[in-house]
Amino acid sequence: MKSKGFTLIELAVVLAIIAVLAAVLTPMVTGYLDQARVARAQADTRTIADSIKLYQRDTGRWPVYGTSADYTANTIGGGKALIGGSTGTNPPDGVATWSVSTVVAASSLELYVNGNLTSMNSSNTFPKAAFRGPYLGSVDSDPWGNRYILTASDLAGSTNHAYVISAGPNGVLDTTMDQTVTGQFTIGTDDVVSLIK
Repeated sequence: MKSKGFTLIELAVVLAIIAVLAAVLTPMVTGYLDQARVARAQADTRTIADSIKLYQRDTGRWPVYGTSADYTANTIGGGKALIGGSTGTNPPDGVATWSVSTVVAASSLELYVNGNLTSMNSSNTFPKAAFRGPYLGSVDSDPWGNRYILTASDLAGSTNHAYVISAGPNGVLDTTMDQTVTGQFTIGTDDVVSLIK
């Protein structure tokens, strides 16, 4: 009586076919995952930039001031040049001008965009302007575990472009921070950027 089952050769052939398919498909799947991460970072930076523009449209001021006095004195909340998301780590500087570890505000971007920190309401100086937030839902870290960063100081009367940035796949900020609005804006290597102004 002949027993039913696989021979050692049949098992070896099946395993060889699976190994070849895995070797062919792995780079393709990895490529799609990388594209998905970049697409998510692009969508997140656009969403953050749009929420900041909506805040400014409704209130007449940018969401970078901690109080009405800060707005009057044109002082960024916490005296910091950058505002980061509430989750993730600070990306390292690829370009020396960032100094992220020392210039990121302690309060999160979500707090500034959703908090109405300057107490703007319909009875203020601008009768048609009022806070209508919240403008931004919860923002996680970028797909590579770093914070999204807003160049807050460039929204406060600066002649530089203001933007939201993700450090991208390499996790390093390679875009020059201060770029004048009169010049062409240049994005560094793999950073993901959405311009506000």
